[in-house]
Amino acid sequence: MTEPIIVITGAGSGIGQALASRYADRGCNVLAIGRRAAPLEALASAQPSIRHCAADVSTAGGQAAIRSAIGGSTIRALVHNAGVLEPVGPLLEQSSDAIRQHLAINLEAPIALSGMLQPMMASDARILHISSGAAHRALPGWGAYCISKAALHMAYAVLHQELNGSSISVGSLRPGVVDTPMQSLIRSQSVEDFPAVENFRALKENDALTSPDRVARFIEAVLSLPAERYSAGEWDIREHWETVIGG
Repeated sequence: MTEPIIVITGAGSGIGQALASRYADRGCNVLAIGRRAAPLEALASAQPSIRHCAADVSTAGGQAAIRSAIGGSTIRALVHNAGVLEPVGPLLEQSSDAIRQHLAINLEAPIALSGMLQPMMASDARILHISSGAAHRALPGWGAYCISKAALHMAYAVLHQELNGSSISVGSLRPGVVDTPMQSLIRSQSVEDFPAVENFRALKENDALTSPDRVARFIEAVLSLPAERYSAGEWDIREHWETVIGG
């Protein structure tokens, strides 16, 4: 029997990197996926139980590379963490190409990967969508991001219904405002493009960002929940930390 593996997209930095390291520290087999090879190679060299695959999740070639990297392993969990923020700015000023590319990464790729990898999933496997408060609240300047995350939340809801009764459980999780490279990008925006930017700058100045390691701990705990509880609703680290972790 092949060893089960945890597949994590967007593992080159931030939440994905912290989650890959956390599972590897526990002796789990991990496939870390990202667009840039260098950080993945560094991650894998430090922890031998991590395999890595440099791939663009939004392309057919990238998805095929991920399938090949999994080989004959069965998938214990598939964490859709890869995502982009750009384009930022008034929605009607964005090009169609920029919006299409954004949706290809944030929405189409998770659906395509879940479909492609479903036959390789172990009994009681988990799929997890990394969501955002932007899925439920319109933010001027973040039109593409709000739209893609709202659609990803609906994809979770649909899959929860469609896979009900199968051995695969689908979940959704909001990690809060996390100290990642995406936050650096957010803080670099102009007020004209993103009117709420000062709020995010203040979070950094006041040391109010959540660490990727804390989020990784929360994700691991949520993924370990019984199936019926795991997929019953969207998990928010700010609302459900004590429920899941305690204290």
